[in-house]
This record gives sequence, C-alpha cells and structure tokens, in this order.
Amino acid sequence: MIEKSGDEKHASSGRDADLITRIAWLYYHEKKTQHDIGKQLNLSRPKVQRMLERARDLEVVRFQITHPQFNLLSAEQRLHQRLGLRDAVVVPTESVDQEVLRRSFARASAEYLERVLRRDGKITLGFGWGNTTAHLADYFDPHGNTANTSVVSLIGNLMVNVAMNPYITAERIARRLGAPFYNIWAPAIAQSKERAQVFRSEPWIDETIRRAGKSDIAVISIGEVSESASLFEMGFLSPDDLARLRKKGAVADILSRFIDKNGDVVDDEIHDRVIGISLDVLKLPETLVIAVAGGMSKFDAIRAAVVGGFVDVLITDETTADRLIDRV
Repeated sequence: MIEKSGDEKHASSGRDADLITRIAWLYYHEKKTQHDIGKQLNLSRPKVQRMLERARDLEVVRFQITHPQFNLLSAEQRLHQRLGLRDAVVVPTESVDQEVLRRSFARASAEYLERVLRRDGKITLGFGWGNTTAHLADYFDPHGNTANTSVVSLIGNLMVNVAMNPYITAERIARRLGAPFYNIWAPAIAQSKERAQVFRSEPWIDETIRRAGKSDIAVISIGEVSESASLFEMGFLSPDDLARLRKKGAVADILSRFIDKNGDVVDDEIHDRVIGISLDVLKLPETLVIAVAGGMSKFDAIRAAVVGGFVDVLITDETTADRLIDRV
C-alpha cells in the first residue's frame, strides 16, 4: 500500500475544501437544487448532500436566526431546562398595560391548549379562574377530534362580578368543543367552615369536585397576595385576611389556597372554607397543569408556584421569564 505524502494530503484536503465551498455557494447563494449541482459538477446527489453537511460541520456555512421570535424560543427552552418544567410559552413584553398583557397570555394559552387537545384519548379539562384566564375563550378555536373531551370547574365560581366568572369562560370553551360542562355551583370561599361543609355535602357539588380531581389538564392562574388580587377585589377576603396571610408569609394564591415563597401551603382557616379541588391534584403526574401568569408584580407568586411543584407548563412574558431564569 502506497501512502500519500504530506503535500499530497494537503492538496487533497484543499481540493475538498474548494469543492465544499463551491457546492455551498451554488446551493445557498445561487439557489440551485442538489440535483442541478450534481449535474453541473458531475457528482451524485448523495455526494452533494454529504458535502453540504460537511460545509455546516466545517462552518463554511453558518446560520443565524434573526427573527425576533427566536429570543422568545430561546427563553422558553431555558425556562424549561432551568425550572424543570414540561414546557413553557413566552410572549413578548410589548406593553406594561395589564389588559394588553392578559390578552397576549390568553391568545398564547388558547393556541397551546388547542395543540394539547389534539392528542387522542378521553380528556377531562379543568378550569380555575382569574383575570388572566378570563379572555382565553375569546381566542380558542379547536380543531380535530375533541369528541371525548369534557370540561369541569376546579373551584366554586358563584360571584358578583359576572365578567370574571369562570362559569362563563369554561362554559364557552365547552361549547366550542361541543363538550359537556360540569360546574361547581358554589362560592370559591364560603363565609364559614360550616357553610363550606354544607356546600360540599350536596351530591352534585361533591360529584363535580371528584370529577375535577381527575382532570387530565388543569388550566390555572397564579394570584399575588395584595389588595389588587382578584380574591380581595371580589370581596372574598378582607383587609384583615390579607394582613394575616402576609404575616404568615403567603406570597401566592393558587385556586384560593395560599403558599409561601418556598411553595409550601400556609396554615390558615381560609383553606377550610374553600370549595374546590385539593392542591395535591396539581402534583399528580397524570395531571398536566398549565399556569398562565405574568407581570413583574406577580414574580414572587409565580416563583413560589414553580418552586412548589404546582406548575408543569408556564405561560408568561419575556421579562418575567428572564428574571425567573436568573433567580430560581
């Protein structure tokens, strides 16, 4: 066997580099097909394909994604990896206006939910309530097979403010799916532990809560512990309740239960008055929890919910995502 000399090897390598560069130029710059390049250079199409792969490996050709959406996709991937989530969706922080941001979340949530519901099988879809998820039905347009889907309330939803009533959102989602809807006809928080027990003892309420506890997908919002939070604005909780919960370290509200910065449920009598599923349901491996929340005022609440293991998929804004990546 005769081995090539160093000069011969260098010449051969140089010829390969020249050929790789020529093929890359014809393909990417001149927009020629691999078939046409093969004919022009008297090469087989598989040979041209291998040379194009080598062009990328040798960085003769470099790709740079310049679309602004790329930054969001990168943030989603980092959120997924850093926080141990199943998935993440990040929307642009285009405005500090909360209503604009909520509608961006609602649109992203609707699109994500549409994709998830396309999978086969029988699905129970559970809904919580809040300002953020109130607009979701405005953008929800399901496609494909949704015949085996049912929709259920995760928490009681009798309230004065009809616009925020989850019955409306969840019922509209169910109508668009052509699915049955099971509602918890009770307040989220009763006035006393005894009244809550009366509500929960009603067979149709007990049955709906049990059904909700078997949700395959749970769509929830995450509330902050402040005067502007829905529970306080709606009058479910008083300023004294707020002060007491804060003193106990509560930073977030999930389905009317309160957790501290470590994601642990605080010990408070309010939880005995809640009419809805247990937070333990959100930690079941078979339940996909989609949490929709954003805005810097909710950062501590979102962080606590993620740290506590109550979230599988987080839909949030770019600014909040970047801060979560840095501080979780």
